[in-house]
Amino acid sequence: MKSYLEEQVKHNVKLKIELDEIEWKECIQQTANKLSQNITTPGFRPGKAPLESVMNQIGETRLVSEAAELAINKFYPLALKEQQVFPISPPKISVEKVALKEPLIFKAEIITMPEVELGDYNTIKVETKTVEVDTDKIEGILKNIQRQQAKFNPVEREIQKGDWVEIDFDGKIDGKTFEGGSSKNHPMIVGDGVFLPEFETALIGMKAGEEKTFPVTFPADYHKQEFASKKAEFTVKLHKIKAVVLPEINDELAKMAGNFKDLTVLKDDIAKFLKEDMDKKELDSQKEEAINQLIKLTKVDLPDELVEQEIDSMLHDLKHQLEHQKMELEEYLQKMNITEKKLREDWKETATKRVIAGLALNAFRAKENIEASDKDIGAEIERLKNTYPEEKDEISEKYEKNWERERLKILISGQMAIDKLWQIATGK
Repeated sequence: MKSYLEEQVKHNVKLKIELDEIEWKECIQQTANKLSQNITTPGFRPGKAPLESVMNQIGETRLVSEAAELAINKFYPLALKEQQVFPISPPKISVEKVALKEPLIFKAEIITMPEVELGDYNTIKVETKTVEVDTDKIEGILKNIQRQQAKFNPVEREIQKGDWVEIDFDGKIDGKTFEGGSSKNHPMIVGDGVFLPEFETALIGMKAGEEKTFPVTFPADYHKQEFASKKAEFTVKLHKIKAVVLPEINDELAKMAGNFKDLTVLKDDIAKFLKEDMDKKELDSQKEEAINQLIKLTKVDLPDELVEQEIDSMLHDLKHQLEHQKMELEEYLQKMNITEKKLREDWKETATKRVIAGLALNAFRAKENIEASDKDIGAEIERLKNTYPEEKDEISEKYEKNWERERLKILISGQMAIDKLWQIATGK
């Protein structure tokens, strides 16, 4: 095989690939052997009929056509390797010359990975800071634990703020029921702020069995824009009232919450959890800032195809998330009042940034000679097994496959590159 780089304009490359006589004959014979598996030739076992017999039955045109397809699939990747061309999408193939006794010549038009010019990433600086746990956050978690241990005592009186109630409600806007505006036997705690304040305030004073109709105006900044500033009318029927009895926040509560020795130990445990979570978020923020600065230092002429591929990937992830919610993409788009085309347009800026970040980190990784070792890969596989012990056998089987190990290697190498960039940026 001979390959030639005929033309290269930015990301567009044209390759010419020529097979020699021996290579072409081998492709013809392999194709004939394959096709003869499905035909009956007197005197020969399937797959063993001579070339002339196979051709007489299936025709020269089909034999040559399928041999060309086999040859392209075999020699195109070899030509890419020989010419050091790295495509980002399937090629456009055109056959220039092919016949039974004339070796195949074909051309491939390819869109390639763009060249990435990194700036001086050693100038990247990210400020580090120590995070402190806010006492109010500890108190907030203690109150959540207190609510989890609450007792609910049935009462025969009017609703008071803080009571647990069970209600039916039916809301209408302009006389029409709206989505999410109705429910039966709905439990809630009055004053918790789950419903609009105006709605919750209207419940105070009601008695079990009572029905009440009252107006509610949605705020101008309501999260569902279609309801913002709209006036609704709700009819509520009250079924049950229970007084919520909260335990004291003391040593006994600590023991109930998780067998902690006393309240001090529980507070220390909460503080430790909050500190670890805050430290992780701060570290992630610093790494994100380092990547953002790397993006600003990176020069790359980005092919549209790469951005579109990233948007395709984002759309695939969205569909996967919606599957868990038992929702189709079309239903989601309808609820969001947006078309798929508009969604793709809205995502373009984010997708572009993600692609540049990936290219910049790849270039950085190559320049810094960062590559995960077999030991790194093995350690990550063991971590996954320890994290998901019930899937231990499946994880072992998955990473016996070379392509899965290679994929994991790329992911680990990428994380190592981010860690190295962070170290440079912070001087750690």
